[in-house]
Parts: sequence; structure tokens; C-alpha cells
Amino acid sequence: MRSGRRRAVDPQGMTRLGMLIGLLVLVGGIYLGAKFIPPYWAYLSMLDPVKEAAMAAAARGGDEERVRTSLILKAKQFGFDLPEEGVEFVREGNFVVVRVAWEIPVDLPRYRHTLRFHVESQAPVLY
Repeated sequence: MRSGRRRAVDPQGMTRLGMLIGLLVLVGGIYLGAKFIPPYWAYLSMLDPVKEAAMAAAARGGDEERVRTSLILKAKQFGFDLPEEGVEFVREGNFVVVRVAWEIPVDLPRYRHTLRFHVESQAPVLY
């Protein structure tokens, strides 16, 4: 007859393999986070400047060129280039709408992904 001892269900080699897979997933997550978090942080950081630009453009005598230059400089502070054609001013009724669009390429191993962002804000025209 056999003795009452059983073999372990999870041998030592399987534990090491599971730990290695978990470590690879963790490192991959950190790598992707390091690549994708900065562009999204820049997007969130641009929400307030675009709103301020809409208010400045809607003010009496708002200079669109000055506001456009201000937005481009703010984008450089956040680490990306905003093209001049990416900033659009539109008057819709009693509102001034500022639309800002830009792209940020994310380089991954053997693949380049382009993130496209669009921020829009409006403010009532002050007479």
C-alpha cells in the first residue's frame, strides 16, 4: 500500500514560472504607462488653457493671434508641438468657439501609434 503522503499540486518550477510571467506583465505595464501617460497628461493640462483662450478671444477686442501664440507656447511647456493650423477660432451666434487639435506619436518596439487629441471650449461674446 501507499503511504498517505501526496505530491504537491504546484511543484517548485510552476511557482517560478508564474512569478516570471507576473514580473513580465508588471514590467510591460510600467513600460506602456511610461509611454502613454505623458501624452494624456498633456491633454488634461491643455483643458484649462483652451478655456482661458476662449474667454480671452470672446472679450472685447480679443486678439486671436495673441491667443493662438499663447496656446502654442503653453503646448511647448507641456512637451508637444501644437501647429498653428491646429488652433481654430469660430464665431457661432453669440459665442466664440476655440478648437484645438494635435497629434502625438508614441513609439513602441516595431510599431508607432499616433494619439489624436481634440479640445473645444466656447465663451459668450462680451460687448
